[in-house]
Formats: sequence, C-alpha cells, structure tokens
Amino acid sequence: MNGVFYLFKYAWKFQRKYIFYALIQEILSSVIPLTLIILPKYIIDELLGSQNIKLIIIYTVTMIACNFATAVVCSWLRKHCFVLKGKLFVDFQEMISNRLSKCDYEKLEDPSFLDVKEKAKKFLYANGQGFGEVMDQAFNILGNAVRFVGIIFIVVNLSVKVVIVLVILVLINAVIEGKLKERYVSLDMEKAPVERRTNYLISVIEDFSYGKEIRLLDVSEWFSKNVRHYLNISQNFYKKQMSSINKSQYIAGITNLLQELFTYSFLIVRVLQKMISIGDFTMYLSAINSFSSSMNDLMKSCVEIKQFEGYYGALKEYLDVPVTMNTGSYDVPEAPYEIEFKNVSFRYPGQTEWSLKNINVKISDNKKYSIVGENGAGKTTFIKLLCRLYDPTEGHILLNGTDIREYDYSQYMRLFSTVFQDYKLFSFSIKDNIAFGETEEDARVIEVLKKSGFGDKLNALEKGIHSYIHKDFEEDGFEPSGGEGQKIALARALYQDRPVIILDEPTAALDPKAEYTMYKNFNSLVEGKLTLYISHRMSSSRFCDYVLVFSDGAIIEEGTHEEFMKLKKVYSSLYSMQAQFYLD
Repeated sequence: MNGVFYLFKYAWKFQRKYIFYALIQEILSSVIPLTLIILPKYIIDELLGSQNIKLIIIYTVTMIACNFATAVVCSWLRKHCFVLKGKLFVDFQEMISNRLSKCDYEKLEDPSFLDVKEKAKKFLYANGQGFGEVMDQAFNILGNAVRFVGIIFIVVNLSVKVVIVLVILVLINAVIEGKLKERYVSLDMEKAPVERRTNYLISVIEDFSYGKEIRLLDVSEWFSKNVRHYLNISQNFYKKQMSSINKSQYIAGITNLLQELFTYSFLIVRVLQKMISIGDFTMYLSAINSFSSSMNDLMKSCVEIKQFEGYYGALKEYLDVPVTMNTGSYDVPEAPYEIEFKNVSFRYPGQTEWSLKNINVKISDNKKYSIVGENGAGKTTFIKLLCRLYDPTEGHILLNGTDIREYDYSQYMRLFSTVFQDYKLFSFSIKDNIAFGETEEDARVIEVLKKSGFGDKLNALEKGIHSYIHKDFEEDGFEPSGGEGQKIALARALYQDRPVIILDEPTAALDPKAEYTMYKNFNSLVEGKLTLYISHRMSSSRFCDYVLVFSDGAIIEEGTHEEFMKLKKVYSSLYSMQAQFYLD
C-alpha cells in the first residue's frame, strides 16, 4: 500500500479538493444503490398486496428522485475530479522530467539508470491508465466497503450461509487473479529495456538529423529490421500478458457461474416454500448480485492496487537515485577567479582505464587558454570535470582555494558559458534558443547574433529572431547549416555573459572566411573573461595567452606558442604537420 499512500500524500499536498470531491462521489454512488435494492421490494409487495396508490407513488417518486439527484451531483463531481486528476498527472510528469534534467550527468550514460527511468514512466501509464486509475481504485475500495456493509445487513436476514458461500467464491477469484496480475506486472517490467531500444530506433528513423546518414549509408532496411526484431520481442511479452488476463477472465467467469446457480436455486426454493415473498425475492436477488459485484469490485481494486506496487517500486528506485553533485552550500565568490586542478585523475564509471591521470594545472582569470592534443587525449574530459558534469575519481579541483564540490552547484554552473562540439539547437525560435524566455527585448539577442557572425543570415530570414529552427512545429522553420548552427550556439554563449567561456571546436563547421572573421574578432568576443579554447587547429593557439598540450590523459607541455616552437617537441611537431599543407 506504500504506492497508494504516496499518491494520496501527493494529492493532499497539491490537489486537496480532488480528495474531497472523490470521497463525496464514492459515498453517494454507494448509498443510492441500497435504495434501489430496498424500495422496489416495497413497491412490488404493495402492488401484489393492498395496492395503496399513495404509498406506491411515494416509494416510486423517492426512488427516482434520489437516483436523479445523485446522477446529477456525481456527474458534476466526476467532471471536476477528472480535471483535478489531470493536473496531478501534469505535476507527476513534470516531477519525473525534472528529476531526469537534474540528475547527475553520468547517469545519462548509464544503461541501468535509463532502464530504471523507463520502468518509472510506467507509474504514469501503467495499464494504459496509470496512477489516476489506481487512485480511482483506492476510492472505489471505500465506496464498495460502504455498499458492502449495507448489503450484508440485508442478505444476513436471509441466511448467514449465503454470505459465507459468496465470500468464499469471491476470495477464490481474488487470490487467483492477484497471482496472475503479479505475473502481468513482472512481464511489464521485463519488457521496459526492450521498449527503450525500440523507441530509440524509431526516434532515430523519425529524426531529421539522422536522415542523411540513413539514406547515404543505405541502412534503412537494417533499421527497419531491428525495429521489427524488438517489436517482435515486445509482442511475445504482450502475448504472455494477454494469456494472464485471459486466465483471470476464465476464473472470474467460472466463479460468477457458480454464484448465479447457487443464488437462483436458493431463492427459488425459498419462494416455493413460501418463506419469502416475491418482493423479498427481487430484493434478495438484487442484494446478492450487488453483494457479489461489490465484493468482486473490492477485491479487484485491492488486486489492482497491489499490482500497482510494482510500478511504484520502479518509481521509488528512480527517485531514490542519489544526486551527488548538488551537495555544496558555499556561495561562489566574486571575480577574479583562479581554478586549480590538484592531482586530478578520472576514469568513467564502469571503466578500468584512466581518462585523465595526475593533472596539475592552474588557470587564472582574464586569460585565454588553448587546449590542444590528438583525439582521445583527454581534452573534453578535462572540460567535463571543470564544468562538474563529472567529479574527479581522485584529487581535487579548487576555485579560489576551495574544492568546487563545496560550492552551491547551481551557482557554480552559472560561471560557465559553453559551446561544445556536439552542441544542440532546439525546435524553438532563434530567440528562445538563445535567451530561453529570459527577456522580451530583441535588441540584445540580435546583438550577440551579429557578434557571432550570424547577422547576414538573420537579415535574410523573414521572421528574424522569431524564425523557428527546424520544421517540427512550423512549416516555415529553417534548417541551419553546420556553420550557421555553430554561430547560433556561440551567440547563446555570448548572451549568457558569464565569467568563464569554454569553446570546444567552435570553428569546426565554419567556412574559411567565417573562421578568419572569428579569429580576427576573438579578443573582443571574449574580452574580460577566462577563456578555454579547445581545437584541433593549432593556429588557434597563436591568439591565446597559454597552451596546454594533452596526450594519453596527461598534460605533457605547458607554455606559450612561441616557447613551444623554440622547444621543438610535441606541440611544435603537431603545429608543423598541420601548417605544411598551407605553406607547401
């Protein structure tokens, strides 16, 4: 019942009216059926007896009026419960999404965490209805309990034995159905990783950005084949789940058949023995059917809630994944800043090889650093640690002498403006891709776009900064080229205007003219900021104050371009190899 208590606690906190409305609806829905069981007996007995018209009218009008009034009130309550339950659904969806957006970055690369996330989503959509249905079932338990007690008082007057037999039949059905539903949930959890793979493949096929590769590599059939493969695996799970449902329905059918045979036989014998009237016969028949129906519903609700515990378990596991990054409490100091890597080593979770080993370096404020090295040398990992996407496996990173883990995580993250090589643009307007709703003013957004070199393209767009990127939501959206996208990403970093700017291959997709312009304007773009510039193009080092050369996870050379060229070691060799294609 932990899942249900969790839901009600959440509902009480955010949508308290929902609980009150649902309780009133269930109580009304439970009491009225009792009047529809009792009053018809008196009407029938009066029709077959003294035929007092006044009493017949009173009984009939009372029954119809109560039924009508309850139907109107319950309809109003159901409408409002539906709306309030929808708001709760939105709150839950936001909570799960928010959890994902704020979890430790390393979790996003952990397959086991992603599988747990997929299972947790079933909390929202379990059985195609999710937690809202479970809350309804919990209220149904209360309503059926009220109706159940009232009916027992009626049926006990007929025979205690009847109640015992009916209870036994319902319990048999409930126990078997409960076991089968547990099997259903178990299968649902097992197929979650398969569904995640299927969804990924389908999303790749539907994603415009993968369209060229799929067509030019001629792998559309390969993708389709893989989608079918995983869909077939899911289909096998669905077959097993449907088998469990069918078995449950067969058992329910058999127990209902036995209950009806017993009920009719018992009541007919009592009428023939003149132990009950025709009015009693209809009342007891209706009461017994309602008794069985109420108890079946009660047991079914209990089984559904027990089944839901499996989904709640997945949600709890997801929510309980520790967030280790956001533990600091110190305020980030004002500039100037000095960042020091002190004996820092790092390896990715689950890996045995070190990505960085024994890094010791100081980075001073208001200077420009070029970080160079071959692929896999550790440059990007170095930046990920600096930005606290990961924490060091060994050693410490200090900001003004204090371990960065001691600082408030959000404040620390706001030190950095970044443009990564694998930057992402969203299917929003250009303005929202840069400002994300921070301002209603267009002037500053336009200014940073011009600084990044996007001005000419911006002037050519009919809607300017209000033009949508991609065509997911707007037919007249535009698809930026690699260079245009990189300029927008750079404009986003400039707009943030934070004290540390990190540029990871910011010219990789630029044409020579755009690259030249950026190099020429580089100092003005990053003026007054601590800048880290990562590039394979060694020429970028010439306009930086300091160069860090990475190789095999270590810094093997530190100094200036001029110093390195005189030393004629690794940097000089790499620079000369690249430069010869421009000099020959």
